[in-house]
Amino acid sequence: MFSRLSPRWRKLLGDLRSTRGRLVVMVLALAVGIFGVGTLLNAYTLLTREMSRNYLGTHPASATLELDRVDSALVDAVRQRPEIAAAEASSMVSARLETTSGQWVPLLLFIVPDFGALSINTFKSVSGAWPPPSGTVLLEREALRLFKLKTGDVVQVQTPHGPQQNGPQRNGPQQNGPQQNGAQQSLTLSGVVHDAGLAPAGQEQMAYGYATPATLERLGEGRTLHLLKVIVKNKPLERGAIERTVSSLAQWLRAGGRTVEQIQIPPPALHPHQTQMTAILTLFLLFSGLALILSAILTATLIGGLLAQQVRQIGVMKAIGARTGQIAHLYLVMVVSLGLLAAALGVPAGVAAGRGFAGIIAELLNFTIYSDEIPAGIVLAQVAIGVLIPVLVALVPILNATRVTVREAISDFGTTRKTGGSDWLEGLLGNIRGLDRTLILAIRNTFRRRGRTLLTLSLLAAAGAMFMTSLNVKAAWADYLAQATQDRHYDLEVKLQTPQPEAPLLETLKTISGVQQVEIWNSTPAAPSRPDGLVVVGTYPDGGHGSFALRSSPPSSKLVDHTLLSGRWLRPDDTNAVVLNHTAHAIYFPTHKVGDFISLSLEGHSKIFKLVGIARERITPASAYTTPQAYARALGLPEHSGTVRIVMTAHDAQSIDRVTQSIESTLERTGSRVSQNISASRLDSALNGHVYILIYALMLMSLLMAVVGTLGLTSAMSTGVTERTREFGIMRTIGGRSGTVLRNVIFEGVFIGLMSWAIAVILALPLSKVVGALLGNLAFRTPLELVFSASAVLIWLLLIVVGAVLASAFPAQRASKLTIRETLAYV
Repeated sequence: MFSRLSPRWRKLLGDLRSTRGRLVVMVLALAVGIFGVGTLLNAYTLLTREMSRNYLGTHPASATLELDRVDSALVDAVRQRPEIAAAEASSMVSARLETTSGQWVPLLLFIVPDFGALSINTFKSVSGAWPPPSGTVLLEREALRLFKLKTGDVVQVQTPHGPQQNGPQRNGPQQNGPQQNGAQQSLTLSGVVHDAGLAPAGQEQMAYGYATPATLERLGEGRTLHLLKVIVKNKPLERGAIERTVSSLAQWLRAGGRTVEQIQIPPPALHPHQTQMTAILTLFLLFSGLALILSAILTATLIGGLLAQQVRQIGVMKAIGARTGQIAHLYLVMVVSLGLLAAALGVPAGVAAGRGFAGIIAELLNFTIYSDEIPAGIVLAQVAIGVLIPVLVALVPILNATRVTVREAISDFGTTRKTGGSDWLEGLLGNIRGLDRTLILAIRNTFRRRGRTLLTLSLLAAAGAMFMTSLNVKAAWADYLAQATQDRHYDLEVKLQTPQPEAPLLETLKTISGVQQVEIWNSTPAAPSRPDGLVVVGTYPDGGHGSFALRSSPPSSKLVDHTLLSGRWLRPDDTNAVVLNHTAHAIYFPTHKVGDFISLSLEGHSKIFKLVGIARERITPASAYTTPQAYARALGLPEHSGTVRIVMTAHDAQSIDRVTQSIESTLERTGSRVSQNISASRLDSALNGHVYILIYALMLMSLLMAVVGTLGLTSAMSTGVTERTREFGIMRTIGGRSGTVLRNVIFEGVFIGLMSWAIAVILALPLSKVVGALLGNLAFRTPLELVFSASAVLIWLLLIVVGAVLASAFPAQRASKLTIRETLAYV
């Protein structure tokens, strides 16, 4: 049996030798596809596993309850409850820290009563003291890099109840914030920690600090702790179960005389930026999978070309007794062998690149990859994908070619009328006058092998569509970020520690040189009201992610642009109206529509508002907007303001810093302590930190698409030239010159490239819309708008034309130099 099959295998080896150039292209194309899929699949495996390992390794609290006070006796009592697995006391202070450049940045100061017994929301020591001595603070490692600090530095810290400034200020160009007197406001950085449970400091533009209650007391805040962190015992990964357990605990605490201010229940087992990473990897897996499909289509195209070249050989094999199944098996073995060889190249490279890419993302998201081991099943899956997909795609041309009859195969010369184009096309081309006949012949040649042309067009159009989609989505993402920036027409937002009377505050700010306009934009934490009166929010420990706030907005304000999705904006005569941004509507009130009433819990009291509008607000936490009058009545603080937005006369960074310094100094002198200032530049830095990973990665992915597409074009043109060798001989016999052959091939390549470009432009529109919707909904709960990048269209046009010329020139030149005898003897 084996000896009878040996000639077929010898033919297979002969085919591999004679077509090694095209086969090398097949292997490289498949290897690129396997590399792309492997890189993202390996990175996805590592990142999801290690991010979960990092985050869950901190033992995140199922919930955090904000109470009037938390002592050791209460913690012990909570630990005894059967539904509670662990409980711990803590506290958090929103403070500010002065950097070495003289800027004041937000500082979240976490108070730990016992660093040795830390068991919930844990963090690890990197260097320096543990625990921190009294009067010192530990900083999260990202903050040191971000704000250029080091262990041993002495920094100024301002807390809500620390001493007021009552002494002379330091002079100097870096002075842009209030300075404090008293040793209790100076802290030494005694060590560095890594907290994998928080969002990266760079993306939030804030520092995270860790200190003891004694240090907190020295800062003027007292030693009383206010946070009770718990881990529930039953179903700790189900939010509904957590909420029921913690609500029962809160009612028990109330019955015991404790005041429950708020309950924070973050999404169970999800890192604050889990959604961001999922959006990145989902998009990349989609594109890498399409890249592999492109590679497989390229393989099918090349196999189809090889089979078209060997039609007569197939006829000879059938004439001497070979069956269709045997011949098909021969070529399938070739494809499998190429797939295995490509996997041998692409899988190891994908593993290495996946580890590297995962390392970059881990560094940007501030977590540690403890193990870069890729499961064996994932590696085997990549090998299987690299073999099975090319086989499935190549099966159609293989079966079509091997099912021809002996008569059809022996009589095939590649130039018969049967393989020509449609009658209408022949008639159309025949009626064209004044056009280069070589170009007309090239167009006619394009449609002679319609099946092969269709595969080639599919390959190039898909590559072009993905390339343009990458740049379109990149442009849409950049446009979304630019729109978020353009929607804000103010330079600075200042938040005060305590609300101040509006009239004196506005008068003070308007007298400061460089201030052009001031508006009151108050804000207070909010939550949907519950029958039990509890305030439950989905906020993470950083207090920002998952937050929901009620904001007062002057109805006629021009400082922020809102795009209404339904309903209307606020009017001056509204007394209980509210407008939700799309994030608040999607998370907290998904079933409510304009005209419904919603109940909000504000500082422990329920207030009812009428929903009059839903607005899209880019890259903004969940917010509800009401008029200043309705806000003051709901909070019981008439004509008091805790937040102002300021427009300056000059908008460059240096001027904004200078005016900010004057504002803070003036407010401090008048007794209005600033808790936080958010400049437009700092907000843009935070926004950029959330999205620039995606932007640059999309650019790299688009380059990969261009490589695959260009490689496919090159291979397709080379195959087309090779299989028309006898046709060129006929052309030379009837007087065709070498230049004619050269122009004919190049024209055909460019024509195919232009057709694929036109199809790609059309396909890129719906593909860009789908990918933009997927990415936007994952990251922002709203689809990205379709942005069609003209540069993407022109770049791909340039690539496709240049690629067609270069891909066709070498084989065309080789074909043009063949003698008539060589071309007619070609089999």
